[in-house]
Amino acid sequence: MGELQDDMPVRQLPSLQLVVLDFCAPEEAKWKALLHACENNRVVEVEQLLQKPLDPNRRGPSPQPEWPMFSAAALGYLEVVRMLLEAGAEKNAATQDGETALMAAARDGHLEVVQVLLEAGADKNASTQDEETALTAAARGGHLDVVRMLLEAEAEKNAAKQNGATALMAAARRGHLKVVQVLLDAGADKNPAKQNGATALMLAARHGHLEVVQVLLDAGADKNPAKQNGPMLTAALRGDLKVVQVLLEAGADKNAATQDEETACPWSLPSIMCCGSAGFSLRCGCYRVRFPTLLHV
Repeated sequence: MGELQDDMPVRQLPSLQLVVLDFCAPEEAKWKALLHACENNRVVEVEQLLQKPLDPNRRGPSPQPEWPMFSAAALGYLEVVRMLLEAGAEKNAATQDGETALMAAARDGHLEVVQVLLEAGADKNASTQDEETALTAAARGGHLDVVRMLLEAEAEKNAAKQNGATALMAAARRGHLKVVQVLLDAGADKNPAKQNGATALMLAARHGHLEVVQVLLDAGADKNPAKQNGPMLTAALRGDLKVVQVLLEAGADKNAATQDEETACPWSLPSIMCCGSAGFSLRCGCYRVRFPTLLHV
């Protein structure tokens, strides 16, 4: 066969074959589909999208960027979280204020998701910008089993927020008795104070959580702290007879005096009780209550 010359006439066109390919959606559309599938617990769809492959760590636009792992963990979607971890999702990625997937799962009490993330090596002591940890978030929500799991994983039990609040304080303030007991059994410090001087016992007394007050007293919590209004005055100022009685029986100082941030206040517990006998209204600091029963303390 002779060589083909450039100027030779073409007597026959070459045959052509048409191949139809599936339409490939833009990366942004695929990512949105993945996020939507994760948020709605569509396990099969998540699996299919991750096989594209697709970056599971991509985030949405600011100011509140979303990403699949955080959404799935916060909603408690266990199988989706597992798939994302297998696909290489970052387990310690955080929101702009520092919240991680583990914190979100702990905050809302998703025990199995917390377990999977811990097993994957998620940082159990990571904290937000105001220093809240997964343990504090779980304690605040009263999620007993999550608190236990984090303690078993050796999460820091005395970690404090910027304002000084610990997991024990968060649980005591909201009356989560079993959580308080578990934290105490684990060796949580019962006497640290917030920046404003409030302790776990004072917070429990302030909010009328009698059983929590009793448990903290039994654990040896300081019933006469030097800073701020102590638990006795805190309970008296809100007219809580039962809490006052428990504190008196535990040896709380019945002659303690209130004070605000600037000056000493002339009201002491006996004078409050005297006012209470006449049903007077007392305004002291941030309190304004009536005392109809404290005469009989």
